[in-house]
Amino acid sequence: MNTIIVLRSGIIATLALLLFSPTGIAQTQNTTQFTVTLTGQSLTAGFNNTLTMVVTYSYSSPSIYPSGTVYDVDLALTVPVPLQMFRDNHWHYDSLALGQPVTVDFEVYAPTTAIGNSYQGSVTLTYRALGDISYTQESHDVSFSVHGWISLVLYGVQLTPVSAPPGGNATISGNVLNGGNLAAYNANVTVESEALAPGTATSVFLGEVDPNIPRPFSLLLNFRKNLVEGNYSIVVKVSAIDTNMPASPYSAQQASRVQIKRPVTQPPTEPQRGGGGLVGMILEILRSLWSLFFGPSSLPTLAYSYFSPTTAYNLDALHAG
Repeated sequence: MNTIIVLRSGIIATLALLLFSPTGIAQTQNTTQFTVTLTGQSLTAGFNNTLTMVVTYSYSSPSIYPSGTVYDVDLALTVPVPLQMFRDNHWHYDSLALGQPVTVDFEVYAPTTAIGNSYQGSVTLTYRALGDISYTQESHDVSFSVHGWISLVLYGVQLTPVSAPPGGNATISGNVLNGGNLAAYNANVTVESEALAPGTATSVFLGEVDPNIPRPFSLLLNFRKNLVEGNYSIVVKVSAIDTNMPASPYSAQQASRVQIKRPVTQPPTEPQRGGGGLVGMILEILRSLWSLFFGPSSLPTLAYSYFSPTTAYNLDALHAG
């Protein structure tokens, strides 16, 4: 009889704890039964970042009814402001066996105002083991960091002129654009080509390149004197760094070409003797007047000396005819 009374008293006390508890959930225990790993928490500002969370039931319940499985598992993720999480932040599982992992993919957006900052969120798990009449809750901290991004673009690259003789020169120019949302530092433009003469300046330092502000550049290139005629490649490169990650530089490049050809030397030409322009017209008038007053005959040799040999021959033929 005493045993029955004690058993009833234990049951009543347990029910009272469950019914009159403010939440109906047991206090969070110090020993965690789940492991939580998060990948992708280094967020790029201005983008939707995909993160992966793996939660594993890794500890057997210490209740009076030991079990390798937990039931009615609720998984909740809290993301701090100003970060924004898309879709639902709750996931539910009817049961999880010991050692069984579950994987959750989700997206988080980080605004540009968060660049350079770190944030802390939390993962809360609520569950019960077989034989438990109350739920157990445990919490895990998760961290996030936000960084900007740099996107270097070379555009408008042109060579003037596009051809040059051996030993000649040309100017290469263009623009550098940072299409990201973070300033790039120590930006430097370099030119590489086997056609360049030793001692030619092959780089220009731009320094800081702010987002969406074009930075023009120009370099005078001198070519080697012993180049064989042909086309030669010219590669323009730009590099810069993020001061927060100086060991991982950003870069871009664009190729151009120069045609090396020797100038064509024209042979000297014999200057023509008269026969054209105003002088030719005057001599034609004199010829007509001479024929009018003195009859058809050859013009004086002096007059013909102003014409080219071909023109003088044609005039003689005209007079003879």
